[in-house]
Amino acid sequence: MNSHDRAGAMDDLVRMVATEYDVGIPTGCRLMESGLNDTYAVEVDGSCYALRLHGQNKPWIAGEGDLRFELSLLDHLHAEGVPVSVSVRRRDGDSLGLIETATGNRYCVLFTWAPGRAGADTEEHARRVGQTLAAIHVASDGFRTMYNRYALDERHLLDRPLKRLEASARESDSGAVEFIRGHVSEIRRRLQAFKPGPGGWGVIHADPQVLNIHFTDGGQVTWFDFDLCGYGWRAYDLAYYYTRIPERFRAAVLYGYQAVRPLSDAELNMLPTLGRAAWVWECIPPADLVEKLKNPYDVE
Repeated sequence: MNSHDRAGAMDDLVRMVATEYDVGIPTGCRLMESGLNDTYAVEVDGSCYALRLHGQNKPWIAGEGDLRFELSLLDHLHAEGVPVSVSVRRRDGDSLGLIETATGNRYCVLFTWAPGRAGADTEEHARRVGQTLAAIHVASDGFRTMYNRYALDERHLLDRPLKRLEASARESDSGAVEFIRGHVSEIRRRLQAFKPGPGGWGVIHADPQVLNIHFTDGGQVTWFDFDLCGYGWRAYDLAYYYTRIPERFRAAVLYGYQAVRPLSDAELNMLPTLGRAAWVWECIPPADLVEKLKNPYDVE
């Protein structure tokens, strides 16, 4: 897309927000991230919102109901006092919209802004991450919805990414593929035997990383980007977060989490295995995955 086309697309988004939302006339719009989804920062009279245009062909999204699951979950968590970004209602009362783009019709959602900046670079921030992650899990136990959502089970965690890895690396790095396949078999065996205990399976964020958590200078925390949320092992969220942070912060995260939702011994023992599963799910290059399977928490 050239600069003229991008400007035209921005104008379309501005008109859509002004017409379909009762937030005022946008004074600015910029693309923040482009990938599986496109996310824009929309400015309105000194306030800011995040506008997500959903991408197509995401394997965890089967249809409109999956998108509504996320929005309903966020409303529930917000009502329970969990600090999350939530959707903004359109003038017609719905949270989910549809916009025509150059690539076809795309679902869109306007979210409240998560103030502050990404990262949890102090022990106090790390404790707050643990506390609020556990609060997401505990509060979602009471979530009831008519909409379906995928489960981050063996099929999604292991089978789908392994198939992609094998297809891309079979000829170029057969040794790495054999190493990965052996570790995936061991991860599968442990997952099948895993009994986390009460509350150990349920709704999870599934992408808990520093880029999806903002802290203000005053210590206010906000979670956002639940696009990958679904059902899974609660300890997976913790293990995934471990794979993204330096070792010096992990004890504080765990302390904060267990102050709200104590982990069973089985969950604590499974954290390294779930960390390896998280790297398989990421589908990183085979040579990198080999190193992460050796030590999933090797983070500088």
